[in-house]
Amino acid sequence: MSVQPAAGNGSGNGKKGLAERFWDGAVGLVVGLRSTLRVMFEPKATIIYPQQKANVSNRWHGLLALPIDPETDNDKCIICFQCERVCPDRCIHIEATGKGKDRVLTRFDIEMDKCCYCGLCVEVCPTEAIVFVPHYEASTYNRANLLYDLDDLHAAAPKEPIATGVVRVRGQVAVTGGGGAVPR
Repeated sequence: MSVQPAAGNGSGNGKKGLAERFWDGAVGLVVGLRSTLRVMFEPKATIIYPQQKANVSNRWHGLLALPIDPETDNDKCIICFQCERVCPDRCIHIEATGKGKDRVLTRFDIEMDKCCYCGLCVEVCPTEAIVFVPHYEASTYNRANLLYDLDDLHAAAPKEPIATGVVRVRGQVAVTGGGGAVPR
């Protein structure tokens, strides 16, 4: 069995010559500097963080909250335990007293240090009783502060619905959360 020299460079030992390596390095430098010069003259997107807050999308997966129904002034949660069952991190804990329609929510805790912000609990909720809020400042020095109980989740809830989405349906725009299909 004989070994054939590598094709392409003609030297037979598989190494690039000095001139070829220099040329490859120069090309790489020019490509990198072109990107740098292009970005250098674009408008900057920097904010001064504590004084200015970044605007986030309404559909952004921020902290979780439990809104209160403005019509009945009660929890929207019907205590179906679906959010607790679907949570992959097992960070939602729910307890209730009573039976049937007389059940009352006594405990709704979310361990935010375990939460992976996947959104499964929000998607599975039939009454939109658990929602994401566009709040991103949740850092703390004490892990115990990341256990949100029922009162914390009610306090974080928005006063009006925030997750209204736009769905495109064959030439029409359907806005979720009310209205209907609007022609484009």
